[in-house]
Amino acid sequence: MTAHIEDVGHGGCLTIHITGAASAAAAGLGAIANPEGRTLLILRTTIYFVTKSTGAANLSVGVTTAAATATDIINALAVGGVTNATVYNGHAMQNTAKTEITAPAIWTSAKYITITGSATTVGLEAYLYVEYIGI
Repeated sequence: MTAHIEDVGHGGCLTIHITGAASAAAAGLGAIANPEGRTLLILRTTIYFVTKSTGAANLSVGVTTAAATATDIINALAVGGVTNATVYNGHAMQNTAKTEITAPAIWTSAKYITITGSATTVGLEAYLYVEYIGI
């Protein structure tokens, strides 16, 4: 037999607290470093909105360099229009067998999950849950 268990407990879940701000800068709401310092594959993301933004802004979240905007996890979600105390899906893995995974990007130790508002997101409070495995 050539197959064997290589590692047990090789994944995790990260909770990111997002607080709105009067910033439209790339990664203006946050740049979260890879918590394990090794290459990670993000399996699923879920975002819970405690309170919506008082501004008419879009929220984008993705894997990229520290000071850039990425959209491979959440692409331009109108956070002024969400309902308080609701949960939204982030990205979903492709469900087709034998298909290369192209989104979200592989989270290397040199990349960040960046969070960007397109305009003021004051009033926003949310929690982003990121499930991942090490690869």
